[in-house]
Amino acid sequence: MLEKMERVIMLKDLYGSLLTEKQAQVLAWHYEQDLSLSEIAEQMEISKQAVYDLLRRSENTLNSYERHLGLMQRFKEIRQELEEVCSWLEGNCDHDTHTRAVQALRTLLESM
Repeated sequence: MLEKMERVIMLKDLYGSLLTEKQAQVLAWHYEQDLSLSEIAEQMEISKQAVYDLLRRSENTLNSYERHLGLMQRFKEIRQELEEVCSWLEGNCDHDTHTRAVQALRTLLESM
């Protein structure tokens, strides 16, 4: 469940601006604020089933965007490559330049 939650949050971060306001809001409430379907239904003044349907449609929309655009996959690939470069530089670090490069790469990784 945690893995799914992290995936949905990451997809929402990447593609959230492509969602409707209601889709983005229901995903944020459910996955980021951990509200139950009943709590969301009360906030939106709709049925619990309608919230469930909206959540599923929103998740499906995000997954469709990822299948077509692949931004999350590319992000993960770049992150992995940067981790490998950092590991290599740390293992062969005998110059100040390498130290600065590692620091710059680590800063970049943390900002992702």
